Amino acid sequence: MRERSLTIAHTEASDGWGGQEIRILAELNWFGKAGHRLLVFAPKHSCLLKRAAEEGFETFPYAFTKSSQFVDLPRLLGDFRRLKPDVVCTHSSVDSRVGLIAALLAGVKGRVRYRHVSVPVRDTFWNRFLYRNCARQVVTTASCIKRQLEDSLGALPERVSTVATGVRPPAFEGERESARLALARRLDLPEASRFLGCVAVLRSWKRQDLLMQAWDGLASSFPMHHLLLLGGGPGRKRLSAFRENLTSAARIHLVGHVEDPWPWFRGMDLASLPSDKDEGIPQSLLQAMFAECPVVGSRAGGIPEIVEDGRTGLLAETGSADSLATALEACLGDRDEAGKRATTALRCVKKNHTLEVMGEKMLVVFRNSLTT
Repeated sequence: MRERSLTIAHTEASDGWGGQEIRILAELNWFGKAGHRLLVFAPKHSCLLKRAAEEGFETFPYAFTKSSQFVDLPRLLGDFRRLKPDVVCTHSSVDSRVGLIAALLAGVKGRVRYRHVSVPVRDTFWNRFLYRNCARQVVTTASCIKRQLEDSLGALPERVSTVATGVRPPAFEGERESARLALARRLDLPEASRFLGCVAVLRSWKRQDLLMQAWDGLASSFPMHHLLLLGGGPGRKRLSAFRENLTSAARIHLVGHVEDPWPWFRGMDLASLPSDKDEGIPQSLLQAMFAECPVVGSRAGGIPEIVEDGRTGLLAETGSADSLATALEACLGDRDEAGKRATTALRCVKKNHTLEVMGEKMLVVFRNSLTT
């Protein structure tokens, strides 16, 4: 017998567009196609609310700021009582405080608190109350976050699940050489140009500056390569200034935000993410792996959970430009071995990190939140 469809509400206070918001939209699409009703509560000017509305989901503008909590709470309580969601999913700090308490008061049984990043959660009364009493299930995007919650808050292991973000690969990827030539033409560079890069929001902890520093010491050994930094965000001015002091500045390109990263990954010889904190399991590295692009990561957060050093990619010590340069050089200098690691990584992500795998796991979490 077919299980009944659910009404699932998501609250999100963030107004930006990064891995967390992309994860929410991915879940909305998967559950929407499976026949469930989706509700999105987020700031009026947020990227998530705009995109969710464009894709036909029911959206509700909320402020979700520290100063608006006492206004948002009774309004959200009224909306939950009227709309009767089966499950309420909360994602950031402010909307979790408001959303979980409103769900509890409205009698919503399925209350799920997500934790997307590996920033430690402080052991406070409010955090214990929200994670242990308000939320019936907690979802983390990496195992390291699950362990931290269990250690710091005493979260019950049976109520904390790790469900990494799933990725849907493109239907047709194209030949890597053709993709490389397309990038060279797109950037108005010589056809013999080759590429390495990073796809991430330009934030300090993503450490694009460290990647530029590591690359600057290698650039003379790889004269045909260019470093591409893809992403928008608050760090562009700082990174532009940092680049100007490097010897290889002419071969470092701040491309900006790109809507579709697939052709870029497909045309690169490697993709790197040298973050020094806050990472769950980053979608950009999963996307690179789906594109069969060799990867170099750091040992921050959940990155080592997908980048198995020497098997599915290479790992550098967090915050070390020298260690990062060594890994980059090994990858660029032996493309055959890098290709073998990329093929292994592709097999792993196809097995463990598709949207279908994520959706099925989340459906189990939601059902558990209604029965436990």
